[in-house]
Amino acid sequence: MSLLDEKSLILGLQKGSIQAFEKIFSLYHKRIYNFCLRLYQSSDDAQETVQRVFVALWEQRVQVDENKSLTSYLYTIARYMVYQELRQQVYKKAAFDHFILNSIDLNESTKDEVLYNELLSFLESLIERLPERQREIFKLSRFSGFTYRQIADQLNITENTVDTQIRRALKFVRDKYKTHYN
Repeated sequence: MSLLDEKSLILGLQKGSIQAFEKIFSLYHKRIYNFCLRLYQSSDDAQETVQRVFVALWEQRVQVDENKSLTSYLYTIARYMVYQELRQQVYKKAAFDHFILNSIDLNESTKDEVLYNELLSFLESLIERLPERQREIFKLSRFSGFTYRQIADQLNITENTVDTQIRRALKFVRDKYKTHYN
C-alpha cells in the first residue's frame, strides 16, 4: 500500500468513516493477529487482543497521525496490550510461587489476599523502575518467552547485550526484593 493510500485511509478514519475502518481492518488484522500469536502462542488470546487493538484504533481515530506509519501505530498498540497482559500473568505467577514457597495458603484469609496484591504491586513497580531498554529486554525474555537470539534480532543488538541487560535487571529486582522483604 502506498503512503498516499494509507494517508487517505487515515483521514477517512479520522472523519469516522466506517468504510475506511473496515478497509484498515481487512488490510491489517491478519498481520496483527500473527504478531500477537507469536507473543502469546494462544489463538484465543491473540484474537482477543486483535479485537481490542482495533477497538482502540476506532476510539483513538482522531489522534492517529496521517503523516506516520499506520502499521507502526497498530503494532505499537498491539505490543503494549500484549505486554500488559503478559506482565499481569507473570506477576500473578510470581506472587503465587512466592506464597507456595513460603507455605502460605492463598485461600486462608483476606490478609493473604492483601499480601498477594502488595507483592504484585511491588514487583510491577520494580520492573517499571528499570531503564526503558532494559525493561523492554527483560519483558521480552521473561514475559514473552523470547530467546536471547530472538530478542537480539528484534532489537538489533547483540546477544551479549541482551544477556548483560537481563542480568542487571535480575540483580536489581533481587536486591530490591531482599531489601524490602528482609
